Amino acid sequence: MLVVIKKMFYILAILIVNLYICEYIGNKFLARMELRRGYRITRLRGAGFPLVRLFKYLSKDNKLNIWTFFIFLLSFLIWSAVPITSNLVLIEIDYSLLVAIIFYIGLIVMLLLNSSRTSYSALFSETSKKIFILLSFLIPGLFSMAGIVFINRTLSLREIVNSQNQYWNIIFQPLGFMTFFISILLQLKILGIGSGSYLSDDIKIGREGTGLGKTVEKIAVYMIVFFLIMILNLLYLGGWQNMHIIRGEIMIAVKFYLMFMILLLLDKATARIDSYKLLVRVNWKFLVPVSLVNFIVTLGFFISRNNNLI
Repeated sequence: MLVVIKKMFYILAILIVNLYICEYIGNKFLARMELRRGYRITRLRGAGFPLVRLFKYLSKDNKLNIWTFFIFLLSFLIWSAVPITSNLVLIEIDYSLLVAIIFYIGLIVMLLLNSSRTSYSALFSETSKKIFILLSFLIPGLFSMAGIVFINRTLSLREIVNSQNQYWNIIFQPLGFMTFFISILLQLKILGIGSGSYLSDDIKIGREGTGLGKTVEKIAVYMIVFFLIMILNLLYLGGWQNMHIIRGEIMIAVKFYLMFMILLLLDKATARIDSYKLLVRVNWKFLVPVSLVNFIVTLGFFISRNNNLI
């Protein structure tokens, strides 16, 4: 029992620290690309501003409901089946990838239900539409993940990472990596984390108001992005595998922040793509067909290899 509590504490601490760092990096990184200073209110180059803004949100409204509680719970429960390192995983199961996807879908559904609290029907309609679009981006991701599952013959994230001790899966599945990465980029646009000043506000998921409910919703959005980047690292980039003399725990952190900054950079570089209709067309006319072709080819190699072994 003490081991489980200790792991829960470590996972919670890692998520909170990453949340703070990514909020700070996201603002400063985008501010430099827009030739502005970013956080300016606090000292130490604005390092304390995310905390200041958190207190600002909490001081305005503290209304809670059941959906806010479920969103907060799922935001951290989604990490129970995801191994952050080789030893830091809360639930040891052979189908952890499947459980993680179910939690991810559940969190998206909770965000949809929470949007029903708004008193503006137009805002609810827009938010619901965007969340369904967000779920549609899961389709190319599922096809890409299925290719990895066929190659490694397992649904366990730990075993998938361990199978990459010599070669990362990106070498065998570059097309799957590309479609998964682009789907994460499009989801980042819908979620609105790195939208900057050029992207229209109506593409962001959200509802009116501030306070604790809005803070929980923002945390959930960040957890979705963290989850997708972590799954990308575990499936394609070797996860916590050591690289020469660099320990795996350091490598997975470096890859995580590198992917996060690349996504922010690409999101800013494609800021003119501010129509969710265009994002849907990119998904259904490019990502889904390409991921389906990659899945079929991978399935064909999987079947032929098994026949040769027989």
